[in-house]
Amino acid sequence: MLEIPVFPLPDVVFFPKTVLPLHVFETRYRKMVKDALARDRTIAVALLQPGWEQRYDGSPAYFPIATLGRMEDIETTRDGRYYFKLSGLVRVQLGQVVNEAPYRVVRAEEIPESRVDETDASIRTAKLELLASQVCLVRELTGNDSPKLILDERITFEAAVNAACASLPTEAAIRQSLLAEDDLLLRYRRAAGILDEILQRVIRLKSKGEESGAVGIN
Repeated sequence: MLEIPVFPLPDVVFFPKTVLPLHVFETRYRKMVKDALARDRTIAVALLQPGWEQRYDGSPAYFPIATLGRMEDIETTRDGRYYFKLSGLVRVQLGQVVNEAPYRVVRAEEIPESRVDETDASIRTAKLELLASQVCLVRELTGNDSPKLILDERITFEAAVNAACASLPTEAAIRQSLLAEDDLLLRYRRAAGILDEILQRVIRLKSKGEESGAVGIN
């Protein structure tokens, strides 16, 4: 059983094997970062539940499935703010609060990812198809023929799936439901389906826009 500080955020769902850039400026969370730096540099990021705005200065509720990350590339400003990257380590189930103020520290249990056979041809194919769909979506949204996403077979299946989940342009609740999915293959299938649906929707909207533009010109 771990005892870890919790950094609850709106709209952010953090996944293992992803990197989350953070800017910490609130007094209570500056204290959290300072304390974590004196220990093992780990904190958990949890998604705030709906209605958090009314209780944000206190202890608003968050979803119990979160991700533990380790702080890297830490920069401190003159007025005490922190900039750093949080590297996702493992999913955790957040439990009993053992310290409420100035920030919450809770007991938590690790939730290991289900294993897949990285040498399986179907896993390699699924991974590359997922990465390709991401590249296509970025290209359609930005018009950039050379998006930063690349088809790198060296990335693990877990990292590819979780990166796709974290970057889905959809409601945070959907991404949270993907984080709570214990079966990595099921998480992949759900994420791939959502990604393909968004991609097809974007393509249809662009096609309609082009047709409207063509009519306008004539």
